[in-house]
Amino acid sequence: MDTQEFPSKQELAIALSPRALKLMILPTEQCNFRCVYCYQDFQDGKMQPKLVEGIKRLIDRRMEDITYIALSWFGGEPLVAKDIVFEIAEHVDRRCREHGVTHSRGVMTTNGYLLTPSVMERLTKANQTYFQISLDGLGETHNLSRPLMSGKGSFDTLWNNLLQLRQSDYDFEIELRLHFGGCELTETEALCREINRQFGGDKRFTVYVKCIENYGGPNSDKITPLAREIAEQTSEHLLTLLPDLVTSHMYQKQMREICYAAHPNNLLIRADGRIGKCALALKDPCNTIGHLDGDGRLHIDNERFKPWIAGFKELDEELLTCPYNGIANTPAPQVITFS
Repeated sequence: MDTQEFPSKQELAIALSPRALKLMILPTEQCNFRCVYCYQDFQDGKMQPKLVEGIKRLIDRRMEDITYIALSWFGGEPLVAKDIVFEIAEHVDRRCREHGVTHSRGVMTTNGYLLTPSVMERLTKANQTYFQISLDGLGETHNLSRPLMSGKGSFDTLWNNLLQLRQSDYDFEIELRLHFGGCELTETEALCREINRQFGGDKRFTVYVKCIENYGGPNSDKITPLAREIAEQTSEHLLTLLPDLVTSHMYQKQMREICYAAHPNNLLIRADGRIGKCALALKDPCNTIGHLDGDGRLHIDNERFKPWIAGFKELDEELLTCPYNGIANTPAPQVITFS
């Protein structure tokens, strides 16, 4: 029987602390890839300079009353707007040093195509050091599921970036997310063996094996789920091909935790200035709880905000681990896992 306290007092303190500021920033909602299973519509473009200035002013205003700040980057592809990432990250790093504020390492979800050594050097200097990069196979297999917007392949450039980063001495952590379920298993096996050969022993690289999930989108009807038993067995098998790396997969028992979207001190800032909570519910109007203006002032609709933090009232585990599921008259994001 699971007797682990949930949520723990420490986790509650972190989630509810008014002295912490956590920002998930979408510097652009455009992407240079067109992955076949992507759920985004790419309707919004790059963040305008006035809004970039607004984020910096928001951070400046909060520096006097916070002790901790964390940034994460999402999109689209955040490095399509790398100038904005640099500007905000370097501003945060500078202000944290001036005010003695603890600055958590930045987290970025990126396709890796633009993550060159020179880009990595500048990011790590600003304490942006953790990256999630997805791979769907070697060569043409990856290209078929994760092509560029032009239709051309993306693998060679991405792989070359990874090899160059392995040869560097930059202090980063890259989690390689290996997708399976969208191609022949032999292709995923070949990818695992090559990753182990090239990156095994380098503690900066870890691997997470994951089934492709269906979050909707134009190709959702083409995704055929795998039975959970098969998916779990496949995950365990693939990990045996990665003996020299730290690995995990989606079916391993994980600690329950409060979803970032439930944290009152965590805000998602979209490229057009809308304020949201959940990165998987970008299309849902209930996910817009306010906006940020160019002066750095937040305008939050409390009635839209309250449902996202409702789990804290009774410490409801379901609402704390996924607040979106509990919002009245709102369906959960369409998620059909290969499980």
